[in-house]
Amino acid sequence: RLFIFCRRACNMKSFPKIRISIPFCILISVMYVLDFGKVFLPTFIAVLLHEAAHILAVRLVGGEIDKIDIRAFGVSVNVPGMEYLSYSKEIIIAAAGPLAGILTASLAFATAKVFGIYSLGYFIGINIIITAINLIPVFPLDGGRIVLCFLLKIFSVRCAYVISYILALLAVGILCGICIALAHFGRLNPSLVLFSGYVALCGIKAPRL
Repeated sequence: RLFIFCRRACNMKSFPKIRISIPFCILISVMYVLDFGKVFLPTFIAVLLHEAAHILAVRLVGGEIDKIDIRAFGVSVNVPGMEYLSYSKEIIIAAAGPLAGILTASLAFATAKVFGIYSLGYFIGINIIITAINLIPVFPLDGGRIVLCFLLKIFSVRCAYVISYILALLAVGILCGICIALAHFGRLNPSLVLFSGYVALCGIKAPRL
């Protein structure tokens, strides 16, 4: 089965077009120069593995990748006919990224314990953080996509979207509450504020029917 999976994952009729945006190049260059305490490389690897898992999942469920857009704050993969995939296949694709993060963090943790490589601590942490962020039930994050597709499998379309929207608002409310609490104790992180703002913008917009 592993051989069949690898063959299906790698058997592309044509290699997808890859478009890298100028803002992404600028962001990567700045991060590489500043390095933010030597965290650039492990963060980049963690994000790369996350996105690679999504791409492999698309191939696993029989999808063809037409184009990959690498942007400053994410990767967009264009899959022709994506709207015709079943909800179960969409759940598999969305869950592949967080699952890769969990497996990577677990493997890195085991490696650090067995071989005493304590420098893997940040790599383990960033994989956990990326996974936790993507599992927030707000569309278009992976968690929001998983929840919406699951709801569509058991409820009517209108009911599924209403429940998904309510869950998104609750998630936004919790994040805002965390920011307020941290600000009260003088421990508010600017990165958390920016991320919460992004999630809030996504959460107040209902996903398209």
